[in-house]
Amino acid sequence: MSLTINTPDFLRAHFFMRNDPQDGIDDLPRISPSQVHGANIIHVTDENFADCSLPKRPEADGVLLTTRRASASLRFADCAPVMLWGERWVMILHSGYKGTVLNISGQSLGLLRNLYGDEAARESHAWIGPCIGREHYCRDNVDEWTERGRESFHEENFDERDGKIYFDLAGEIRTQLIDGGLRDDNISSSGIDTYTDSGCYSYRRGDIKARMMLYVSFTD
Repeated sequence: MSLTINTPDFLRAHFFMRNDPQDGIDDLPRISPSQVHGANIIHVTDENFADCSLPKRPEADGVLLTTRRASASLRFADCAPVMLWGERWVMILHSGYKGTVLNISGQSLGLLRNLYGDEAARESHAWIGPCIGREHYCRDNVDEWTERGRESFHEENFDERDGKIYFDLAGEIRTQLIDGGLRDDNISSSGIDTYTDSGCYSYRRGDIKARMMLYVSFTD
């Protein structure tokens, strides 16, 4: 079952879930970067798409697509898929715990402001897809990245229980987008917890290799 994402007619977007066939979507060159749980975003244009397309896999956890000559995809199992779009562009992000700590969502809006101005970033739309829920994503209290999360997450998006810290990825991403200037009513969320929903792959539930996929391209 693939999720329907409410996007304008000029975009084609699919989130492929458990056991969904992911091949043969189109015959466009595909941008599918090597995801490293960071905050690097590659901007793919008419001029450079051939340098970024498979089998080449530059290291990145985000793709800003402004060319009709390629499609883009990212893969997920518990980490949060994020998609943003405006009139002339679409961006997809892989925001796992580390990417959220590094504020890849806020950085994406900074990139948009630099390219298109404050108004374009503010009036863009965003979708936050299925990811592990707050009740099932906990980390040891004595880990360097846990401490970084405590310092960077807003206080309403984590809590401490029984020596563990529980983090709300989707909640923090939404807060980061709003802090970055995006209007709250322009953000939608699937609300699906990958750990508890059997229709999803979940790394923490034991799906080590299988992945879901977020795919985007332009329709014209």
